[in-house]
Amino acid sequence: MRALIAGLALLVAACGFQPMYAPTSGGPAIGPVQVAQIDGKAGHVLKTELDRILAVENNGAPPMVLEITLLETVSQLGIRLDESATRAEMRLTANYVLTPPAGGRAIRGSVFTVVNYDIPTAAFGEITAQDDARERAAETMAQRFRAELALRMAQMRSESAAR
Repeated sequence: MRALIAGLALLVAACGFQPMYAPTSGGPAIGPVQVAQIDGKAGHVLKTELDRILAVENNGAPPMVLEITLLETVSQLGIRLDESATRAEMRLTANYVLTPPAGGRAIRGSVFTVVNYDIPTAAFGEITAQDDARERAAETMAQRFRAELALRMAQMRSESAAR
């Protein structure tokens, strides 16, 4: 059994396998990132989560600056006979600009996430449900940002290696 595992490991190493996001020499996949202030409730949660998630990328180098603009839209779903909604869908769209510390070429992109929530019949239940959905959407978006930034940095590394 050990021989089979060792053989498979050698086979994978021989095929040119390399990590998808991390540099082959090791080190952080993204590097240090300073997240600029983001407006709104969802922006506050998103910035807090990004600061927490990206803290492990800090290697002492000058940080890149990440500027994010959030757009929040809510669509009513599940309409009753009295034309009130029973469900809603919240969509957060973040347009971002990642600027390198040395003033190089800025990376621009967009990330979005969609969250559904029930609208309760209680007096202020919709406000609470919407706030909860906003927080869940921002936390999910922070994870997507981590993957997006790692992918974009890997693309930049491969472009600079090809030159």
